[in-house]
Parts: sequence; C-alpha cells; structure tokens
Amino acid sequence: MARLDRRGKTAREAGQNEARRAPAAAADSTDLLDLFTRTTDGVVAVDPTCRVILWNCAAESILGYTAAEVLGRACHDVVRGRDAVGNLFCHPHCSVLTMARRDEMAHAYDITTQARDGSERRLNVSTVLVPGAAGNIIVHLFRDVTAVRGGRPLEAVAGGEDRADVSDQLTAREREILCLMARGEGTQAMARRLFISTATVRNHTQSILTKLAVHSRLEAVALAFRSGII
Repeated sequence: MARLDRRGKTAREAGQNEARRAPAAAADSTDLLDLFTRTTDGVVAVDPTCRVILWNCAAESILGYTAAEVLGRACHDVVRGRDAVGNLFCHPHCSVLTMARRDEMAHAYDITTQARDGSERRLNVSTVLVPGAAGNIIVHLFRDVTAVRGGRPLEAVAGGEDRADVSDQLTAREREILCLMARGEGTQAMARRLFISTATVRNHTQSILTKLAVHSRLEAVALAFRSGII
C-alpha cells in the first residue's frame, strides 16, 4: 500500500507538489506557498536571505529556467533585472528586499531581463509578503508584457482600466480584508484581528472575488497590486 503523508497524499503525489519548492520553505507557510503553484503568473518566492525557495511552472515557461536550475540560488543572480534606463535593479540590497525587511509593501514595477535562450523579456512584477518563522518570505508574481507593454500605462496592460472602476465598489471593510489577504493571513486570523466571525470573513471574501471578477484569493491579491487597489 502506498504510504500517505499527513494530508492523505501518496509519497509520489506529495513529491510532485514539492518538486518546484526548496526544503528551506518555513513549515508554517508551506500551505500558503502551495497556492502560488496554481497561477498563470510566473512566481519566484525567496526566503529572508534572498534564496529562491519556489519557482512555478509559469516561471519556467516565461524565462526558460527549470526549478532545479534556480532553487537555492540568490534571486538577483537568477532574474538579473534592469530598470527602464538599463540600471541594475536586482542586486543583494534591492529596494524590494529592503522594504520587505521593514514589513513594507512594494508597488508593482517593470523590469527587463533575459530568458535562458538569451532573448529579452520585459516583466511586470507584483510582490506579496508571506510571514515566515525567520522573517517575511517575498513572493514575486510576474507576467511577460514584452509584446503588449509598448509604453502603455500599467493598468492598461493588465486590464486594470476597467477593473480599477470595479475596485471603487469595494467597501472599507473589503479593502481591509484584501490587505490582510496580501499579508498572507487566513480566515481565522482575519476574524480574530477584525473581531468578526469566520462566516463574515468568508462572505466578505466572496464579495471581493465577485466584484473583482476573479476566482481565488491569490488572483485578487495579484490584481490588487497590479492595479493599485491596495
């Protein structure tokens, strides 16, 4: 009989889910990081020392590097991004890392990099902070906007012009819950923090997903950062 892990998965199934995540991921954030394997955005998650601990299928598709090639390496050595005028953006003391260590959220930004085959890629990047035992885990969600960026505003690239109007429909409480989602808090934690029931949190969450026309919390958080909702 196949051996089951604590979540009822066979060792083989568990191994498939772990293949693109390094063992350095903090145990209390593992389940949350698993969510980022289920998005069409490229995802690279780094630990507080800036080492890559997660590289999803979309990241491999966009940049050509396999998880085996990047896990455990410094994020800046993998991405090597530059800003709009060619200055080095990704380095050991980048502003995003500095802000994360101060528990501050970075706004979405564009960088230019090279894929494994040497071709140039222009990426739009959003950042989510996931609390970990040793400090914030930085999750970068990125999408290839090489073909469509063309000098257009960020909101236009991501479809944000239409969705920005929808975001105005969010109530103050819904925005508060969306911010807590971005910090990686679960339903029970949000309920305790806001002194409301878990059922109320779920109702607010469903309302957020409906208003933003997305299907998951992860998509809601990614959209919020792309379009400046939070």
